[in-house]
Amino acid sequence: MYERLLRQPYFQGMSKDNITAILDKVKLEFKRFKTGEVIARQSSPCNDITMLINGTVVASRTPQNGCYTFFEEIEAPFAFEPNSLFGLKACYKNTYHAKEECDILVINKSYIFTEFARHEIFLMNILNLTSQRTQQKEKHIWKDRSMNIPEKIADFFASRSELPDGRKALKTKMEDMAAILGETRINISRALNELQTRGAVELKRKEIIVPSLKKLIAEAENIGTEKPAKQPAEQI
Repeated sequence: MYERLLRQPYFQGMSKDNITAILDKVKLEFKRFKTGEVIARQSSPCNDITMLINGTVVASRTPQNGCYTFFEEIEAPFAFEPNSLFGLKACYKNTYHAKEECDILVINKSYIFTEFARHEIFLMNILNLTSQRTQQKEKHIWKDRSMNIPEKIADFFASRSELPDGRKALKTKMEDMAAILGETRINISRALNELQTRGAVELKRKEIIVPSLKKLIAEAENIGTEKPAKQPAEQI
């Protein structure tokens, strides 16, 4: 138990004595979800501190216009949306399904103001998690937008990912992807096919799969730095 809790982002750096003191006064709820079961739904209230103890989940999110759905595989240990616990709309931004049998730890967030407030390390952890998420979003907002099309595609995936690791997927139409990125459909198609040739994406019908976000970013940058092949001189 202690080892599993110490792996969680909320409890990192805490001693066994600290965790013992918490366990004595805080109600912990352990849940097990079978493959395919919904753990939390997009836009549902985020009333609890929820942690993935064991297994893998799939996070998915669809914008209001419904033009695409973004998927991301996430392995334990994982803290579900600490940035969604408070604020004007304390709701989950993603829907979470169990990819395989998962063990989940749930703690009502009201304990943050009672028992957890006594432990500075826990408060620092939750502040760091929330700040990190905010800083990641800010970095993408202020990023230099003079990018080539492959870099725009990579940035699209990076800006919507909870974590850098884990398989990502996007279900959308090519014309919707082109409209989102402000490019033509044919140019998006060419860029995706080039990225597939380099092993950075896998293309299926109305689906783009990214096995490694790091590889996608690297290959997109490589395309941007490579010199275009010389065209044969036009004959007069």
